[in-house]
Amino acid sequence: MEIPVAKNSSLRDAVHKFSRHVGNSLFVISLVLAVVLVFFLIQSRVTGGVPAVLGHQLYIVGGGSMSPALSAGSVVMVRPQEASTIRFGDIITYRDPDSSTTAIIVTHRVVGIAQGEALTFTTRGDANHADDPLPLPASNIIGRVAYTIPFLGYVLSFMQTKNGMLLMLVLPASVVIVVEVRKLMGYARSIDNQGGGCV
Repeated sequence: MEIPVAKNSSLRDAVHKFSRHVGNSLFVISLVLAVVLVFFLIQSRVTGGVPAVLGHQLYIVGGGSMSPALSAGSVVMVRPQEASTIRFGDIITYRDPDSSTTAIIVTHRVVGIAQGEALTFTTRGDANHADDPLPLPASNIIGRVAYTIPFLGYVLSFMQTKNGMLLMLVLPASVVIVVEVRKLMGYARSIDNQGGGCV
């Protein structure tokens, strides 16, 4: 009769250790995520520019014109490049030459390069059936897409709202409270197991 009890006890201990590790991991991940998001938001507010990390500018893909290579809601990390280094097939981010009043940022693939009086590029979204209407001047290029992080753009967009900022403060605080309550409960259990109820 003792063997099943020992097995149950070791299984319970293993589950407890696993849940503790999962809880600690979730806490660290949520804390790191909150710090990173706060950094991006503060950086973009203070500089008035685009958030950047390790020499890469971050942009959110707003539409599906580049699917399946880049899905809507992805974040692209764009490394600034000289226009002369851009090659056929590169995915680049640039200021749309068709937007005369406001700077519209576009991320499309290079499908043509022309060296006339000036260096220009022909671009197209992978999901589009036609090239973009205007040739892209070299001066409009921001850089080449180096990395992409799917779905992170939805999180960053939400975090820029009032509800998102509130959640960014409440979530880490809630995780800290839950972790501390679990520690206190474990401490109380250990006292009970050691005969803390004796008078």
